[in-house]
Amino acid sequence: MIIAANLTKRYGPTLALDNLSATIAQGAIFGLVGPNGSGKSTLIRLLLGFIFPDAGTIRLEHARPHQIGYVPERPFFPPRCGVAEYLHTAGRLCGLPGGQLHDAVALRLQQVGLSQMAKQPIGACSKGMLQRFALAVALVNDPPLLILDEPMAGLDPAWQKALRDIITALNREGKTVLFSTHRLSDVAEICTHVGILNRGRLRRTGSLSEVLPLRQQVVITLGSIPDHFIPPPGVTMAANVITLSAGDLARKAEVLRRLLDAGVDIQSLSQERATLEEVYLEAIR
Repeated sequence: MIIAANLTKRYGPTLALDNLSATIAQGAIFGLVGPNGSGKSTLIRLLLGFIFPDAGTIRLEHARPHQIGYVPERPFFPPRCGVAEYLHTAGRLCGLPGGQLHDAVALRLQQVGLSQMAKQPIGACSKGMLQRFALAVALVNDPPLLILDEPMAGLDPAWQKALRDIITALNREGKTVLFSTHRLSDVAEICTHVGILNRGRLRRTGSLSEVLPLRQQVVITLGSIPDHFIPPPGVTMAANVITLSAGDLARKAEVLRRLLDAGVDIQSLSQERATLEEVYLEAIR
């Protein structure tokens, strides 16, 4: 869907993007994270065609520029214009015919919980409502690619949860979603892919399973334990939990066999991944 190759962008002496290359697959939910000044907004502006690179190329597949739904970090709309009126105008500019336009406006207002505001002026909307209204505007022509810049800003916890659900539902419909955020928890919960940007370079990128490595630790949780049970040699058990780390991982099969032979009830065996916060902090150092 999005292919960037060797992108470089300067603002005077400031290097915003430094020979950046990335591919965002069609159908992905891609979370773009990084500290302030890392180049996230510059990459988004390049994707939207608002600015042009000093070097390198960026290509969109399966979507034309007018088929991108965009929610800026600080959306602004004419306050005296009506909510539904503005959506109708946005839809007409996208080429939606009359009957389809009416249905699209009603659907998007219902989707973002603003049906009751349809006849109200935009200026009557709260900050959180404006954020949701911006999403409705971005979706009015049903674009295949959605770009969201800090979409959770101004939303209360209930609507943060609702927006995560909306993004997931849109992705199930086949939409590709790219969103820039500082909220690592949102990325970990709903994204299929992540890119960690720092000083104009992607320090980590790929699917979550690729970016978040498995810990060198296996946790075995036990249920009922026979009275005669003795833990395998060299294995420490605390509160019905056995943890194998580092060199002990090679003994996993042996330990499991001894537990089963002793009649121990094994409730679960898990190997956790590193958290996104841990990988992020390591990547931006």
